[in-house]
Amino acid sequence: MYHFEKSVLIDCSVEKAFLFHTDTNNLKKISPSSVTVDIRKIELPMKIDSEVELVITQFGIFKSRWKVKIAKYITNEVVGDLMLKGPFKSWYHEHRFKEEHGKIIMTDYIDYELPLGLLGNIANRLFVKKIITNMFEFRHKRTKEVLEN
Repeated sequence: MYHFEKSVLIDCSVEKAFLFHTDTNNLKKISPSSVTVDIRKIELPMKIDSEVELVITQFGIFKSRWKVKIAKYITNEVVGDLMLKGPFKSWYHEHRFKEEHGKIIMTDYIDYELPLGLLGNIANRLFVKKIITNMFEFRHKRTKEVLEN
């Protein structure tokens, strides 16, 4: 099992940031141009047990189908999604929101496991960890831009 964690300070209200992240349609706004997000199913308003189905294409070639369920939901504090189907052996992702001095700290926490045992471990060291890091650096930068304007 691997763990990834990244935080960003955003000058907006916790309500605004939380609302933005509870609408999966906004994923398109914060994804790099090399990533296409096709939302196949979405249950709004988001709540515990809501399901989302996505097809994510990277670089126009690599397609992955994701089905996630909202496993944790505390208004203005945390949204956690659990992958039911997708490219990972397991994946759990939380957005946590904390108000501090009139701004918010948003932190992404991800616990994930790759398939294929040793080959998955090698793939994580060679490129998967870097892809996740780059993706969330981009998402945090875009989220900050969108929410601060």
